[in-house]
Amino acid sequence: MYSRTSLYSVFIRALFLSLFNVRLCAALYGRDAASVRQCPLDMPPGLQRQALLGCPRPIDDRTTYGPIDWSPWTYPPMCLQTDESPATKYCVLTNPRFGTQGISIITTPETAANCIDMLNGVDHSPLSNASCEAASRIVDIPGKGKGVVATRNIGRAEVIMADWASLLVDLDFPTRVRRTRGYTLLHKAVDQLPDPDRVLQLARSSAYSADIIEDVLRTNSFSYSFAGEPHMALYPNIARVNHACRPNAFVRFTPISLAVSLVALRDIEAGEEINITYIPLGTARNERQAALRKWGFNCTCSLCTASKTEIAASDYRRNKIKALGEEVIQAIEVWDGTKAVKLTQEVLDLMRIEGLVPLYSGQYEIMARLYWKAKDVKTATEYARMSLDTLVDLGYLEENPEALPALLKTFDV
Repeated sequence: MYSRTSLYSVFIRALFLSLFNVRLCAALYGRDAASVRQCPLDMPPGLQRQALLGCPRPIDDRTTYGPIDWSPWTYPPMCLQTDESPATKYCVLTNPRFGTQGISIITTPETAANCIDMLNGVDHSPLSNASCEAASRIVDIPGKGKGVVATRNIGRAEVIMADWASLLVDLDFPTRVRRTRGYTLLHKAVDQLPDPDRVLQLARSSAYSADIIEDVLRTNSFSYSFAGEPHMALYPNIARVNHACRPNAFVRFTPISLAVSLVALRDIEAGEEINITYIPLGTARNERQAALRKWGFNCTCSLCTASKTEIAASDYRRNKIKALGEEVIQAIEVWDGTKAVKLTQEVLDLMRIEGLVPLYSGQYEIMARLYWKAKDVKTATEYARMSLDTLVDLGYLEENPEALPALLKTFDV
């Protein structure tokens, strides 16, 4: 698999995923692109026109004859049949006007057709770089290659940088197409971008890649659901942000869009390096170092280079959080609500000591669900509001009066 851990899931979802209600995600963060519109992709050829019912038709290398057929793509599709099923194709489709630097997508014709609205009519204003450019710049960082530093003081929850995907690749593509043939499509996708060097000059750290673009993808891409299908998404500017186990920023994905923004997790001073985490928060040092080896470096952040005593104490608390989480689940399974609440409060206390602020929201939601099940609606509502307020305060969500009722509605499911 090419893609690194999705930072969206690292921060937004609760630490104990078994307690997370997926429908809450849809209610609060927007529908998946696949659910926006269901189009009859098997219409008779004579009726297949992009304007018909607002449903674009799937296009490939055999169904296009000129630029009017390619729209909104600006090159004729180049496609490959999969090794196991000749009926399945992966095609390169490019739109150089998308975002700020264009996009190339390697996916099936059907998936591409379902998501054309994500390219047509994209609204750049919420993520306009005009308000973000003065906040940061990409520089050389000793021992790290490129990195991003603050050019002025940045407030918590402030948007630091906006970016749009330049390369999007179906996650199944590498395993369903012979490697050497797949490289042809990868290079075509990058070559058709307005500035291929924005991709080619990104960091490479994979020991398993035989091709430069494969290496770039393995090193820098994020997981992304495109029309409900898993894809790898490459954001060239965000890719320049280095890792820290106690990050000062996070990546916020925009619902039903290929745009992302880099948001301050805390106040950041001018000249300070901006960093995100490549791995889930809350893990012990040895686990963190092992997980980071895929990127070819040992972390030297303040958390990993603290004294042995501090590291041991931190690891103890983090392992205790994990163990208590398992006990919470066991208590819920036998419905010992009193014990589950007590253990969850212990988890919150340990998280506060460790400064795992982004994970508080998940614990507040667990408390809310526990009190809701115990018919204490008032206390449940208070914790549910705390969960949402934490996300708003940190910049993960915007203030939304419908969020609390939407969250409470999921408690009865």
